[in-house]
Amino acid sequence: MRWSLAAATLRSGNLASADLALFLKPSSRIAFGSQLYHTTRICERGTTKFRKRQEKVLKAKQKNAKLPDFGEKFEIGGREGAAGSKNHSNDTIRLTKAELEWPLDADIDEKFAAKIRQERLNTFCRSKDARRRCAYFGITDEQFSHWSEEFSKAVLNEKVERMKPKALVHLLVRNRLQGLDNYIVNQFFAFLESEAPHVITDLKYLREITDLRYPQEWTPSARTAKRRVIMHVGPTNSGKTYHALQRLKESRMGFYCSPLRLLAYEVYNRMSAAGISCSLITGEERIYPSYDTQSIKPVGYTADQIPISQVISCTIEMLPPNSVDVAVVDEIQMISDRQRGWAWTNALLSINALELHLCGEPSAVPLVKRICAILDEKVEVREYKRLGELEVSSKSLEGKWENIQKGDCVATFSRKNIYDIKKTIEAATKMKCAVIYGGLPPESRVKQAELFNDPNSGYDVLVASDAVGMGINLSIKRMVFTSLSKFDGDVVRPISVSQTRQIGGRAGRFSSGNEIGTVVAMESSDVEKLTKSMNTIPPELDAAGIKPTTAMIEMFSHQFPRVPFSQLWGMFRDICNVEDHYFLCSFDDQEEVATVIEKLPLSVSERYQLIYAPVNARDEIMRHCLLQYARAIAYKRECLVDKVIRLPEKPPKNRDDIKLLESWHRGITLYMWLSYHFMSIFPQLQQAAAIKEECENAIQSGLVGLGVNKKVKNVSNDGKDIRKALGLI
Repeated sequence: MRWSLAAATLRSGNLASADLALFLKPSSRIAFGSQLYHTTRICERGTTKFRKRQEKVLKAKQKNAKLPDFGEKFEIGGREGAAGSKNHSNDTIRLTKAELEWPLDADIDEKFAAKIRQERLNTFCRSKDARRRCAYFGITDEQFSHWSEEFSKAVLNEKVERMKPKALVHLLVRNRLQGLDNYIVNQFFAFLESEAPHVITDLKYLREITDLRYPQEWTPSARTAKRRVIMHVGPTNSGKTYHALQRLKESRMGFYCSPLRLLAYEVYNRMSAAGISCSLITGEERIYPSYDTQSIKPVGYTADQIPISQVISCTIEMLPPNSVDVAVVDEIQMISDRQRGWAWTNALLSINALELHLCGEPSAVPLVKRICAILDEKVEVREYKRLGELEVSSKSLEGKWENIQKGDCVATFSRKNIYDIKKTIEAATKMKCAVIYGGLPPESRVKQAELFNDPNSGYDVLVASDAVGMGINLSIKRMVFTSLSKFDGDVVRPISVSQTRQIGGRAGRFSSGNEIGTVVAMESSDVEKLTKSMNTIPPELDAAGIKPTTAMIEMFSHQFPRVPFSQLWGMFRDICNVEDHYFLCSFDDQEEVATVIEKLPLSVSERYQLIYAPVNARDEIMRHCLLQYARAIAYKRECLVDKVIRLPEKPPKNRDDIKLLESWHRGITLYMWLSYHFMSIFPQLQQAAAIKEECENAIQSGLVGLGVNKKVKNVSNDGKDIRKALGLI
């Protein structure tokens, strides 16, 4: 897969439009005018390669040296459909003006969707990738050429209901171009089912066994309950979750479902402090109340005399099957998340509770109401206003780091930038900076948050990624946005209105003593965009994420016994049948994991469990750990944690060392996760927990050590540290 170097550079704000010519071959370099026309590009996907290339270009530009030739092929002014013609390399992918100027999610409308639809249909008809995917089902080149043209005509004549511009608006908001391209292939198979079923053998049967239109039927026990559904909606810092938790405290039995382990742990601590028997259940950890004291008592016992807690605080993926009085599901708007949305949909459809409390943004209300109407359930909506004022500054910090103040949180969307910004601020202001980002272990994030929240710690500023948008309580006076765009794995895109408002809303938390919060842009060019996003109501959600069940994947795999399991996921995505209220969550991560374990003799159910484990298959150390664990499962042999995990002997001295420890921490977490699913194979849960704590302490010491006068190495050292850690050098 490839992504757009040109578009990413333009949208990142690092280069002006005229500087894009620096990335072109001398023969292709042109002067940019007021308009940008259709562009084609070849560029390897990946932030590391992009950064290396970008740094070389910028250095060459500064020294007026000869520009490096990276071999990208750009064609400005290409015609519709040119990317698939014989005059172009089959690796050339067209980048359109629309992609270069992708609007905010709130500004994507039917007119924009119609233009993008026509462009992507032209690409689809000439796409070698689409032909290959169709060939998996026996469609010949001749058949594809004929029926893809017929499909395209039907769509453009508005004869395909689910391909009308109105139906595509929300899809483009959620998944951008890659999501649309996959959707076009899926709708092509739906078109064949109605217009040319003879083209694919057993097409109707394949569509039946991949039918995802009625997920409410997958959990019949929940349909017997007469649920009262209550939505608590409002902006960040409005007290919506607080009111739901108050009801949970009053219940005889209940549970809280969190998007993050940090939030689940916070609720666990809050309930325990209130004298309520509460258990914590996450993917890699189980904590049960101690009933040795008289202050906390169980609400009952199982048939095996196991104590039953009043409340279970869990991560959303670990949703318990218990029937309860009250259930609270937090951040319900994540039901439309392209990767994890299935977990919230599963919670909404499967929780068996007398009262189901859903907390989140107002944008989720219409979707939840539509789904609950199918379930013959009514939804009560309780709206909340923000506690404390929030203002958006009309002036920026003018790009000057010396304007950073005590109590500021500086939001950026690149791990590399976090360390660079930390170093720059500490040098410019002499104030120490704590850091929080997604790759940091939850325990380390808590410790960094404690340093920032403590007025006497000496850590006066926080530098954070979008991970700051939810989770830890932070005493932020002012939220500073260094940028309003983010790399999403494919391209750099504008941050959504919802995400901007959620991150900005962290300023001036009501309980922190900073009742008035301020949101400000670092650069003057972002002031107008930031103001618009903060004052715009996020678009309503249109569909909920779902994923196939193990039984569906097993049945589908039986139809293609010789097809690699990693390939099956893409085939399932292409041919499955999904109802309008739902969408199939992204399979990108699952396909990568499936590829790593492809050659091992694992059952379908074992593969299914592994691909939904907490794994980042792009991390070399994680791939190493995954492969070792998967081999143990495949050959039914015991796996000892200290035989796989190799923590460095020396304490971390720079960001590379910290990054290495973060990777090992994820490997330990995966071991602990697997110990609850394959207990006999992964028996060293306690030993893994001890190594995990050792790793967290090392990371924390490394973060504290990155002080003002510390010289920090670059992030990339060509993977030498990783290869050394794995014993390869």
